[in-house]
Amino acid sequence: MSYKNRMHPKVSNAEMAVFKALSAQGLTSGMVTQQPIVLKSTIPDFCWLSKRKIVFLDGVPVHTKDRAQQRDAEIDELLELQGWEVLRIPYDPPLTEKALQEIMATIREFLGVNDDE
Repeated sequence: MSYKNRMHPKVSNAEMAVFKALSAQGLTSGMVTQQPIVLKSTIPDFCWLSKRKIVFLDGVPVHTKDRAQQRDAEIDELLELQGWEVLRIPYDPPLTEKALQEIMATIREFLGVNDDE
């Protein structure tokens, strides 16, 4: 299996919605998306390099399986050992407006962004 075949197959609708919301709230400065980090070929959904913070949006249908949960835990541990803070946000697709607002509040808190900003 080639490295390219292990890459993130596509950006989900939820990831696009969160990216648009992050952009609208001015939270994309210093952020990269879909950039490989060579640890079990993981590709964080959102990554703030200067803050050493990573966010994964975990669709419940995929990430509740035992094998996926074990892989996610291994990736989190490897990232944390390298000084990254990791936030995993489970969601049920399709992403509702209410769920998006809750996700954005969670990400803002994780990034240390006040609602006044």
